[in-house]
Amino acid sequence: MKAYKNILIIKMSSLGDVIHALPTLYALRKNLPNAKITWAIHEQFAHLLPGKPWVDDVIIIDKKGLKSFSYLKSLYKNLHSRHFDMTLDLQCIAKSAIVSFLSGAPEKYGYWELREGSQLVNKALVGPHKYNHVIERYLDTVRALGGHVESVEFPMPERSEAIRTVQQKLRDANIDGDYVLVAPGARWNVKEWTVNHFIELCKQVTSTGQTVVLMGGLEDVGKSKAIVEGVQSELLIDLTGKTSIDELIELIRHCTLYISADTGPLHIANALKKPLIALFGTTSPDRTGPYGGDYIHIIVSPTSKATPKEPLVDDPHCMEQITVPMVWDVYTSIMGKE
Repeated sequence: MKAYKNILIIKMSSLGDVIHALPTLYALRKNLPNAKITWAIHEQFAHLLPGKPWVDDVIIIDKKGLKSFSYLKSLYKNLHSRHFDMTLDLQCIAKSAIVSFLSGAPEKYGYWELREGSQLVNKALVGPHKYNHVIERYLDTVRALGGHVESVEFPMPERSEAIRTVQQKLRDANIDGDYVLVAPGARWNVKEWTVNHFIELCKQVTSTGQTVVLMGGLEDVGKSKAIVEGVQSELLIDLTGKTSIDELIELIRHCTLYISADTGPLHIANALKKPLIALFGTTSPDRTGPYGGDYIHIIVSPTSKATPKEPLVDDPHCMEQITVPMVWDVYTSIMGKE
């Protein structure tokens, strides 16, 4: 691999997509231990990035500012002052291509799936995993540049203040043992498992004496409230909307088991190699699902039509075809509880 000295990775959003790009960061650092690596990202996702030795610097990109000439001029000056010798665009859409173009780097690359005109700026790096999982598609960029990829690893941040505040939140909720973490929401409604199904599953889990913690963003508060009201158990604790990204990472890191549909926190659980149950139907786990080890347990709807080439299918009834007994059987096989 060429001895690049100053690399800009561009992956600005979203939560799961940034996590999917971390193995490429790991591979780049292993191949280029002395290079300076900078990451361009939207502010709300910056806390997903690890610090040194993995990422040396972070550039916050204002999404709305990309439509402003004055902001673009300022960004141009900022990027040019850093003298990048290579950009690696792992988003490959118009907004990321703008950042790549403004970088002034003499070599500008992206993974093979160049969209929205990004092929006018970036050169596609194509490898043997063109139609495989998106993590491997990203890793193919390292392979195409002559680098070695020995394993899929996710360098994740670990911040002491978040550890402390999460521990306090768990103590405040009277949780002093293990807990199963459940995220009922998803970015798109068609990807969600039904609230009624979550209610029935949480009833069964808490009936065994197991503590369950609900989590998610502010947009998921209503779903979690409905689950709490439906379950009516002191063993069901609701922390939805009450954690930062740093705290979310630590909440997941210390759980016994994680359960959700296809949503951003699922990919954090995967990166942390936590035992997990992932529910898929309208999206393809072969393209964007948890990836990397035997701690992963994926349940796919029997009516799913999603494929790696058609990763999102708008079927409002697909996810409800995953039944509570299907999930309970996997749960008991993991936890050894009947």
